[in-house]
Amino acid sequence: MSVLLWLQRVVYYNLLTVYYNVLMLIGFAVVYIKNPFSSPWAQKLKLEPPARLTDPKYGMHKYIKVNGTVLHYVESGDPSKPLMIFVHGFPEFWYSWRHQIVEFQKDYWCVAIDMRGYGDSERPEGVSSYQIQHLVADIKDLVIQLGREKCILISHDWGGLIACQFRNQHPEMLNGLVMLASISSTAWVREIWNNPEQRKQSWYVFLYRAPVIPEKALFMNDLEIYEKVMMLPGKTNTDKEDLECYKYWFRKPFALTPPINYYRANFRFDYPEIVEHKENVPLLVALAAKDDYLCHSLLDTMKKEYTTIETTIVDNTSHFLQQEDPEKVNKLIRDFLTKNNI
Repeated sequence: MSVLLWLQRVVYYNLLTVYYNVLMLIGFAVVYIKNPFSSPWAQKLKLEPPARLTDPKYGMHKYIKVNGTVLHYVESGDPSKPLMIFVHGFPEFWYSWRHQIVEFQKDYWCVAIDMRGYGDSERPEGVSSYQIQHLVADIKDLVIQLGREKCILISHDWGGLIACQFRNQHPEMLNGLVMLASISSTAWVREIWNNPEQRKQSWYVFLYRAPVIPEKALFMNDLEIYEKVMMLPGKTNTDKEDLECYKYWFRKPFALTPPINYYRANFRFDYPEIVEHKENVPLLVALAAKDDYLCHSLLDTMKKEYTTIETTIVDNTSHFLQQEDPEKVNKLIRDFLTKNNI
C-alpha cells in the first residue's frame, strides 16, 4: 500500500471518528435539554450478583492465570472429553454461552471464559494490553494451562476475530472452529474500505476510538443499550433477568473501558492482502440474516482465505444469535461437529 493511500485512510477514518463523536455529544446535549434535572448516568450499582450467574447447571466458577493475566471461567462437563472453549464478544461475558453450555456439557469439557477486561477476569491497564497478539496468547496459554494440546473454539463477535487469528497462528492446536456473527480481521478491514454499507454498519468502530464519550454513550439510562440490542420484538429467549446479569458487571466503575479498548488497540489503517490458509482445520462461519453490523458479502473474502470453510446465514436471527435462537444455533454447531467427527 502506497504512503498516499495510507494517508488517505488515516484522514478519512479520523474524520469519521470526529463526526460520530460530535453526533454523540449533540445527543448528550439534547438529553440534558429535555431533562435538565435528571442524569442519564445515575449509578444503580448492585452488590449481589443475580441468581442466574451462580446457577450450578452452568458449572463451576474458577480462575486461572494465563499469559500474566487472571481469567475467570465457568467449567462444566467431563475433563476427559474433548475441550470446548467458548469465547464471547462485545459487550458480553461468559453468560452469553449459557444455552450452549447446557447443550454441549454432556459430550465435551466446556470452558466458557471471561476475556481479559471482562466480567470477573483481571483488567490490565492501558490500551496496548488489549492488542490482538495478547488476546491470542491468552487463548494459547489457556489451552496449555488446562493440560491440553488441542481444543474446539466456539466464538462470537470479537471472540471470533480473536479465534480466527488464533487459527491462523496455531492451527495445530485446533480440532475445529465455529465463528458466529464474526469474521476475519482481513475480511472486515477490506470490506469497511470497499463497501459503503459495511462502513455505515461499522459506525460504532469509529465512535469507540475516542476517549470517554463511548463509555458515556453505553452507560446511559442504566445501560439501556442491552434492551435495544438483546431484547428484540418476537424473541423470548432473553429476558430482563438475563439483562440484569450483564448490567451487574457493566455497572461497575470503569467496567466498560477495557472492552472498548479492544477497538482502540486494534484499529487498522492498512489494507491487508488476502492470504490463503490451507491448513486442515474445519471452520464454520455463521452470520445472522438480520445482523445490523456485518454485511453478508464479508463471506466472499472469507472463502478466499480458507480452504476448509463452511458458511451459512442463519434465518430470522440478529447479531446475538446464540442467545436469540439457541435451538437453531446449537443444532448448527452440533451438525458441524458431527460432520467433521470432532
